[in-house]
Amino acid sequence: MAEPFKILYVSTSTTLGGAEKTLFTLATLIDPKLCQVAGVVSLKPKGAYADKLERAGTPVYSLNVKSRAGLQDIQKLALVVHETRPDLVHAIMYQGIQLCRAVRRLGYAEFKLISSPRVNYRSRGGVSLMIDRFLKSADDLLITECAASRRYLTESLGYPENGVLTIYNGVDIAGWPISKPDRTKLRKELGVADNEILLGSVGRLDEQKGHLTLLETLSRLRTVHPVKCAVIGEGPLRKFLEEKIAMLRLQDCVRLLGEQKDIPGWLAAMDIFVLPSLWEGLPNALLEAMALGLPVVATRVDGVPEAIAHDISGLLCEPNDPQSLYVPVSDMIIDENLRKRLGEGAKKVITENFRLSDMIQNYQNAYQKVMGVPQQEG
Repeated sequence: MAEPFKILYVSTSTTLGGAEKTLFTLATLIDPKLCQVAGVVSLKPKGAYADKLERAGTPVYSLNVKSRAGLQDIQKLALVVHETRPDLVHAIMYQGIQLCRAVRRLGYAEFKLISSPRVNYRSRGGVSLMIDRFLKSADDLLITECAASRRYLTESLGYPENGVLTIYNGVDIAGWPISKPDRTKLRKELGVADNEILLGSVGRLDEQKGHLTLLETLSRLRTVHPVKCAVIGEGPLRKFLEEKIAMLRLQDCVRLLGEQKDIPGWLAAMDIFVLPSLWEGLPNALLEAMALGLPVVATRVDGVPEAIAHDISGLLCEPNDPQSLYVPVSDMIIDENLRKRLGEGAKKVITENFRLSDMIQNYQNAYQKVMGVPQQEG
């Protein structure tokens, strides 16, 4: 077997998020006989996953970028690359990708480069996309989290078909039973009565995640059904959403819980998982909810239908449409058997198509291909 090569991960941040979780998973579970993790670079100040990585013995470097990265940040990254001497760099999210591309294009260091653009490429403006066009030839391979993201890159941004690969996120809680102690404890903390249905949503508080649609739907739902809602996540729209909750008189119905570390525990407390996103890749939170057997209502956007078949593994609705969201959620609240059937269908999809071991193996295969290392049989 060939000597292991060295890999450096570079991410825009290491806070609690889907892309950051994938980075953490790869950095801690990749086969050390194949590649040694030289470290993880976070452009922004260190977050929760940085702490976990350091406790696991993985070096984490922060460039402490305050807003937009500039030339001095490219130079800071180049110094880390010279210190760690990776053979391969895996860059995740827009700013992390562009800095790694710049280091390579400016000749500061030589390495193979894999980029993993996330769904936020779809909301980038003209200047950002111009920078992307100028630097994108630095990549050896792009990896997307869903086929919809791959199509966007190849059809809308002109990336070559043979240069973009899709690897689905994998879930490590598939098949786990819902924790009854967690469910009882957390529902009590939220003040959820035995006869009430708890809706839940997990995602950053920004426009993409469609929380405004969820609140408008709840204002009608609560007049018909005994229902409450827990929203996990933090972000720039918190104040706006708090004001909207007050305006709709939902203070006793909706809780904004901020970032939470024990997502599976909170999922166990929920009866229905709602993903009201306006655009989306294929978020870890959705896959984790499905893995636990939660029935899911989600918008029919981008990569979501790659995991959810309507009325088989969840219910789909249109984005930015409170009425379209109201109908499937109301159907689930009324029909316990529907919730059970769709929850079982969701769990089956995850155990068959979104296994963590498959994700790790697919990334290892991609790394070997870029490095020109023969893949091992079996």
